[in-house]
Amino acid sequence: MGIRYQEYTRSAIKAAPLQLWVGPWRIDYLAFSHPNNAHKPPLLVVGGAFQNFTSYKYCVERIYQDFPVVLVDLPSLGNNTQIAPDLSMEDLADLLYEFTCQTALKKVHLMGLSLGSAVASTFAYKYAEATDKLIVAGIVTRPRKSWRMLVEESVRVLEQGRMDEFSQAVVLYLVNYDKMKETGITPTARKLFYRQMKRLSDNERERYKINGRRLLSVEGLLGYPECDTLVTTGEFDSFTLPWENASFAEKCPNAQFTLIKGADHLPQLEKREVSLDLFSTFLRGESLDTVQGIRRFGKGEYNRIERRRAERLVPCNNHGHVTSESRVGDRFRFNKPVQVVDINFFGCLIKLSEPGFSIADHARDCTLYMESPELKLELLVFDYDDAGYLRCLFKHGNIQAAERFTELLKNSEYFLRQDSEGNVHRIYG
Repeated sequence: MGIRYQEYTRSAIKAAPLQLWVGPWRIDYLAFSHPNNAHKPPLLVVGGAFQNFTSYKYCVERIYQDFPVVLVDLPSLGNNTQIAPDLSMEDLADLLYEFTCQTALKKVHLMGLSLGSAVASTFAYKYAEATDKLIVAGIVTRPRKSWRMLVEESVRVLEQGRMDEFSQAVVLYLVNYDKMKETGITPTARKLFYRQMKRLSDNERERYKINGRRLLSVEGLLGYPECDTLVTTGEFDSFTLPWENASFAEKCPNAQFTLIKGADHLPQLEKREVSLDLFSTFLRGESLDTVQGIRRFGKGEYNRIERRRAERLVPCNNHGHVTSESRVGDRFRFNKPVQVVDINFFGCLIKLSEPGFSIADHARDCTLYMESPELKLELLVFDYDDAGYLRCLFKHGNIQAAERFTELLKNSEYFLRQDSEGNVHRIYG
C-alpha cells in the first residue's frame, strides 16, 4: 500500500493516529503533505520519550511548505502505548524500515531528537539506500559513565515510586539550571514540565523505565551514516553535551555540526524559530550560513568545544564531610573528612583526607556536607583514584534546593572562579 497523506490543519494533528502493524508491533503515524509536494521524499520524524505528535506542530507547519511530513511513534516511544522491553534501538530502526516498505516510501529524510536520534541514525546507517538526509539533535556516540549513572538513578527512583522526586529530578537533569538566564526558560515552563512528569500514567512510567534501560544497553552506535547529516544541539545542553554531539558528527563523513545559541537540551522548544529555520534550510540543501542564531563548526574545530558543563568554582571554605546513608549498628559505613577541590551546579571533585573508598559499596549512598555555606548534597560517585580523589555528580531531586544552590554558587563570599592557570578570582568585582 502507499502512504496516506492528508493536508495539514491544526485540528488534524490532534486526531487519532493511523496504525500499521508489523507482526505483533503497532506503529502509529500521521502523514501530511501539500498536494504539490506529495511526490517528494517525506521527512520522517521519530518520536522520543516525552514528545507527542502535537509537540511537532510548528515543525510540521514549517517543513510542510517544502516536503511531506510523517510523524511516527514506534512501540514504547511518543504516545505509542505498546510495552516493548525486548526491542533494541536496532530493532526499532528495523521496524521503521518495515514501515517505509509497507507504505512504499522508497526514499525518506529522517529527524530524531534526543532519544529518537539513536533510532534515526541507526536507520540511516543500516538502510543507506532508503535515506536521503538525516537530522539528529541530542545524540551521543558512547554514553559517558556519569550520564549512565544519571539515567540509572532516574529509573531507580521511578521504580521505587518516588514520583515527586523523580519529576523534579527529570526537570533538573534536562534543564540547565546553570544557564537559565541565557536560555530564558521561564518558571512557568519548568513548572509545566514538572507537572507533566508527575502525572505520568502507569503505562507511561513503564515506558520510561523501558526507554531508560534501552539507553543503558547501548554501548556504542551500530555505525555512522554516510548521507548528508545535520547534527545539532543547544550550546548549553547539559544532558547530551555539545562535544558529544560533535564527536558523532566527526565520525560521519558528510555531516555538518552546529550549536543553537542560547538553548540547552530542548532547542526546538527554547529557540523554536532558529531551530526550524535550521532544519528547513538544511533539508532544502541551502547553505547554513544564512541561518541566524547558530554557530557552525568545521571538522577541524570540534576539539575546541568545551567539555565541561559549567565552570569550576573553588569554595572559600573547602572543608566538608562525606557520609554514607547506610549504617552498621549506630555507625555510618563511611564517614570521612574531605576537601572540596572544585565544584559547580552539576558535581564536584573532592579529596579524602585518608584514601580508602569503594565505588562498589558507596557510589550511590553518600552525601557531601559543607558548613559554610551550609549545604547537603547527595552524590553519585563515578570515579575514584588511589590518591583519594572522588569525581561526583549531584543527585538533584528538589527544585527549591537546587535553585538555592544555584544562587549560593554566584556568591563570592562562598565561591571563587578558577581560571585555566589555576588562579582564583572573585565571581563579582
